[in-house]
Amino acid sequence: MINYIFVIIATVLLAFEFAFSKKYQMCEGTSPVAGLKFNAIAGFFTVIIFFCLNGFKFNITAFSIIMAFLMSFCGVLYSIIGFRVLKYGNMALYSIFLMSGGMLLPYVFGVLFLDEKLSVLRIIGVIVILAAVILSNLHNAKLNKTIIFLCIAVFILNGCVSIISKCHQVSTSYDTVNSTEFVMLSGICKLFLCSALLLCYRTKRVQLTFSGMIVPLLIAGTALIGGVSYMFQLMGAKELPATVLYPLVTGGSIIFSALSGLIFFHEKITKMQIISICLCFAGTLFFL
Repeated sequence: MINYIFVIIATVLLAFEFAFSKKYQMCEGTSPVAGLKFNAIAGFFTVIIFFCLNGFKFNITAFSIIMAFLMSFCGVLYSIIGFRVLKYGNMALYSIFLMSGGMLLPYVFGVLFLDEKLSVLRIIGVIVILAAVILSNLHNAKLNKTIIFLCIAVFILNGCVSIISKCHQVSTSYDTVNSTEFVMLSGICKLFLCSALLLCYRTKRVQLTFSGMIVPLLIAGTALIGGVSYMFQLMGAKELPATVLYPLVTGGSIIFSALSGLIFFHEKITKMQIISICLCFAGTLFFL
């Protein structure tokens, strides 16, 4: 029972992480520079937080560095794209694409390349979740095709993040670091990648300062909440199999993100999106 409580706490914290990101976007805008600044500082705080969580120890391997860089690259891309989605869409829309991609694509990858079992119930779950993703944008398709394209990009990129992370975790051919150290490495890669790109922008005289003191606090809060959420996921994962953990995190975060958008930002959730959220949650149950 305690492990399910850990997972519920993790999903609630994920919703707050999305809310902090949206608040940052409202303060700093949705430009690539705003996204790079956010990710650079978030990477810095991630390293500090997970270094503490790992007992002030740090190991490194060549394979883990490569995988962490690839994961960070995809993560930075979907984060910057996500800013644009949150500007014109809402948190319910963003979370449906983000979280469903993070669950569905690694499952399909596992079936195709890692010899994982394919079951009828999980096929139904995939179909239901994909239907939810499509339904969530039927009315938006005529209004803004660009946002739909960006949502699909978020879906694919977060799926790639999960696939890269999964490949790292199941690798037996190369030496790897533990999960906490891998997140630290991804934070380091994110920090250096975004800092390098910001230096390129600096040559074009782009303003790299923040609009107020609250902004760095928002980024630090995002990194802290994300770190604690991941810690609770790790605690729950000690007893819960991945086939239970990821669906619960996915379904729960979609629901809580929609609620936080409604409560904190007064976002309107359409009837179609409510149906999509319910379908997405129902689809995740088929993976249990």
